[in-house]
Amino acid sequence: MAQARGKRLIQERERKATEQAERKRASERRRAMFIAVAAAGALAIGVAWIFLAPGPPWVAIDTVGNDHIAAIGDPHRPYNSSPPSSGPHLGSLIPWQEYDEVIPPEVYVHNLEDGGVALTYNCADGCDGVTGTLRAVLSDYEGDNVLMFPYQEIIDPDGVPRVGAAVAWGRVFYFDDFTDPGTEEDLRDFIDVFEGINNHVGA
Repeated sequence: MAQARGKRLIQERERKATEQAERKRASERRRAMFIAVAAAGALAIGVAWIFLAPGPPWVAIDTVGNDHIAAIGDPHRPYNSSPPSSGPHLGSLIPWQEYDEVIPPEVYVHNLEDGGVALTYNCADGCDGVTGTLRAVLSDYEGDNVLMFPYQEIIDPDGVPRVGAAVAWGRVFYFDDFTDPGTEEDLRDFIDVFEGINNHVGA
């Protein structure tokens, strides 16, 4: 029952995020429609662009259970995303804060199950712009279920290495920088949608 409510809550929040994304693109669409009136070719492109507007910028990942393990080195089923967004984990939570060291998925995934969002980054060559923005976002969500830490392998579903990823239970938002202000807005939308949702099966 609670799990069904959680799924409905996710669907509702994702629906609102999609509507918000549509509003952000409203001015561009009006401009596209103006151009479309001038030429039949532009009209076809504009209409197609409007009806094919993308949904939320994050990726849905099939969940792989929530089994508890006794220790990090215990054998368990493999994770299916990088960073992992569900799967086997220890039975305890870690505090909601920034960490300087890599946090293994066996540790942080339980935080995701409890409604957390992990802000991860992989900056071998340094990325002050990325970490600075992530720290500012983390600060704005102080008191909420948000973590921040480095992670060694951030790879999207197409196999492309990325600089950062926000991770929730069964969802990942990949990014490379914040030069486009819309990326930070999308990150905050991601947190607003998924933070605080109880993902325990049968809870």
